[in-house]
Amino acid sequence: MTLGLTLFFYWLSLAWVRLVRLDASIKVNVATLFIISPFVVYPFVYSPVWWLRGLTGDLSLTTTVLLVAAVYVKLFDKKLIATKERKLMLWSVVGFGVVFYPLALGVGQLDPYVWGYANVYMLGMVLGLSLLLFLRQYYVFATTLLLAVLAWNVGLLQSVNLWDYLLDPFIFFYALLRLLR
Repeated sequence: MTLGLTLFFYWLSLAWVRLVRLDASIKVNVATLFIISPFVVYPFVYSPVWWLRGLTGDLSLTTTVLLVAAVYVKLFDKKLIATKERKLMLWSVVGFGVVFYPLALGVGQLDPYVWGYANVYMLGMVLGLSLLLFLRQYYVFATTLLLAVLAWNVGLLQSVNLWDYLLDPFIFFYALLRLLR
């Protein structure tokens, strides 16, 4: 699934248009996406999306959802995710990443990465957390978790581990830098 990487290049081009032309309208933004699409996306043999995918692998569903929100903001100048919910998402990513990555790299006896291989308890925890977030009216975050489980169940990404659908180093470092700023 290269949707996340495609969205990243779309966001990058829209950010560049915003730098060059501060008063860019929706028409200019949409035209920019149509112009760069043939060079970024699939038909092009040496597409930057496929090149970056070869280096990094697929992006998680959390990253993809945040990229959809970022492209939406750049296109229409309206927020898709409320500030409070976005902060909760970023804090959650940082919290899980700070605990998860050192443990997955071998610091300590516990390896949470193993739980991502069809562990019923982890699946139940993610779905329960999604339900709790939905009841607290954090709809985008709840939908993100639900989409990650559904995509994992279908096998949408290269990985067979649920953690790779929920978290990746790019979103972790982005969230960490965003919260530190």
